[in-house]
Amino acid sequence: MRNSVKLAFGPGVEIEKVEHRERRWLVTAFGKGNRTCPGCREASTHRHSWHVRRLQDLPIQGAALCIELRLGRWRCRNEACARKTFVETLPASVSPFSRRTSRNAEIISLFGHAAGGRVSSRLLTRLAMPASHNTVLRQLKRHVGAKRTNAPIRVAGIDDWCWQKSQTYGSIIVDLERRTVADVLPVRSAESMEHWLMQHPGVEIVSRDRCGLYAQAARRGAPQAKLVADRFHLLQNLREAIERQMSRVSQFAGRSLLSPGSDSEREAARQGHRESRQALFRHVQELHAAGMPVSAIKGKTGIGSHTLFAWIRSDNLPVRRPTSPTTKTPAYFRDFLLEQWEAGNRRGRHLFHDLRHRGYTGSYSYLQRFLAEWRRGDYKDSAKGPAPQEPKAPAEESKAIDPITGWQISPQVAAALCLKPTRMLTPRQVLEVKALKQASPSFVVMRGLAMRFRGLLRSKKPGKLNAWLEDARKSNIFPLQQFAHTLRCDLAAVRNAITEPWSNGQAEGQINRLKTLKRAMYGRAGIELLRARMKPFESSAQHTI
Repeated sequence: MRNSVKLAFGPGVEIEKVEHRERRWLVTAFGKGNRTCPGCREASTHRHSWHVRRLQDLPIQGAALCIELRLGRWRCRNEACARKTFVETLPASVSPFSRRTSRNAEIISLFGHAAGGRVSSRLLTRLAMPASHNTVLRQLKRHVGAKRTNAPIRVAGIDDWCWQKSQTYGSIIVDLERRTVADVLPVRSAESMEHWLMQHPGVEIVSRDRCGLYAQAARRGAPQAKLVADRFHLLQNLREAIERQMSRVSQFAGRSLLSPGSDSEREAARQGHRESRQALFRHVQELHAAGMPVSAIKGKTGIGSHTLFAWIRSDNLPVRRPTSPTTKTPAYFRDFLLEQWEAGNRRGRHLFHDLRHRGYTGSYSYLQRFLAEWRRGDYKDSAKGPAPQEPKAPAEESKAIDPITGWQISPQVAAALCLKPTRMLTPRQVLEVKALKQASPSFVVMRGLAMRFRGLLRSKKPGKLNAWLEDARKSNIFPLQQFAHTLRCDLAAVRNAITEPWSNGQAEGQINRLKTLKRAMYGRAGIELLRARMKPFESSAQHTI
């Protein structure tokens, strides 16, 4: 039976004495370390004196352990060196100026990476390695800074996360092959992402959501990379387009919701909108005259409080006045656009570039919608004759009523059901889909296109995408036409989403983890600490425990 234990504190450390004092172990040892001057890198053989360091190490039998390590102080005989004396070092066991051994510091960093500051401080105290929460976080950031490596990244997933909702955002980059966080950026901007991609030239594939900012950064910072649109976000954008259409059905039931083609059709649509608005105004006046409070009128009609008070105070429906154009609207630069248009410069990209230099802060799609009226007018006046009329879906739309509850099916539920395959519908959802098809012909068209789009994303056959986009354009459902137009603007990334297996699902999961850490750390969650806790923890290659 063994009655002795051999303690090991790393190479170059020899134990002189072990004592147990005041509920802790005290180990006296001396070191034989590196005698190279850190200034001139010359070895010394002339001892000056002795230097004693007190270091915290791993506990023994639940009791804290302190090492009194005696190291030699040596003279530097190089006259050109600014140092006169220096203390020998033990790089395998302890870092210079540190108050704990390397293995103890690594365990403290590991606790900080996994549990944060205050929780780690309580756990370490219970494990006989006491350290304050500030020490834990400081040690973690020091460890991550020392172990930082620029491992090559081939497939990167990019997404944004919010510091403060709807105000400030940051960016996260995930290594999709290693399933780890590559970096966390404090801002969401094309410049910062472009700079990061230029520092990692090995990126071959970039998976992203539909944010055009990241697409622009990827094209500039990694022109060799293949862009892949996220399939989840593609379906989400389609669901939002369907929801917008069903909201229009709910609001303007009984009227045609198809996108008008000719000038007379557009004017008829505007006139119908004015008439429905006038009827709604009279309805509000009647409810108010009957004594119904404003809050009840708001709940019944869905009109905002500001508009309700304005309508109640007026005898006639107030005339809508167009807002003054700003630099976000193309109308602010109408004179310049008209001059360029008459000069023959009618390319949207060229005009967008010129407007950017003149202070335009709006989007490219906004400019295209502004120029669409001019383009339709030119096309009609050309020698080709009038534009061909696309086949129109049935015009009659009505509100869909749930056959079980008798309530109207909300646009959110209708959009979710439109994207759900028939085999996955519950018996009640089957009845709701049937009611939606009977009430809204546009729902029938959208469901057919939605099922085709879902199958397209799973088919690995991008050749069918053009036919789907053309059918969406011919559907005469304006939200679907908008969705198809945005897909055409990012067509290469959408095609890659069909053929490539990569997606941004990992990035979404890492963002959920980041939010959890950020909330758990309260006001201490700065970018340096978030980056330290989000990136994988890299252990030391030397194991001296």
